[in-house]
Amino acid sequence: MVKVEVVMDERALLARAMLNLKLIKISWALFFILIGASWILENLDKINNAMMWALIYAGSGAILLLLNLLRYFYKFNISRFTIGLGVLGVLMGVGNIYSPGTISIWAAIVLIIGLSMLLGAIKK
Repeated sequence: MVKVEVVMDERALLARAMLNLKLIKISWALFFILIGASWILENLDKINNAMMWALIYAGSGAILLLLNLLRYFYKFNISRFTIGLGVLGVLMGVGNIYSPGTISIWAAIVLIIGLSMLLGAIKK
């Protein structure tokens, strides 16, 4: 049986690295647009302060989850940490929209850390 090894040349590796960098830059740009738009809406009294933070939490989480989804489709390494932060952000944002002020962010962070450690220990 013949073993075939696929080797990427330097140009292909550089193109993949540049694509990953482009995805990261787009994610940061979307994050700053989200922050700016949320602040403007709050200053125009379209949303209150609690709703502004709920939008920022949920939007930031969605951006992180979409970044990892794109990394998965392009066969890049995905980050379990940013997936956890993304899930936390979406849950905090949605939770604050439907019941503002009742969910502690620190309790949610500790919960995500514990679940991540548990899943890591189970997989090994």
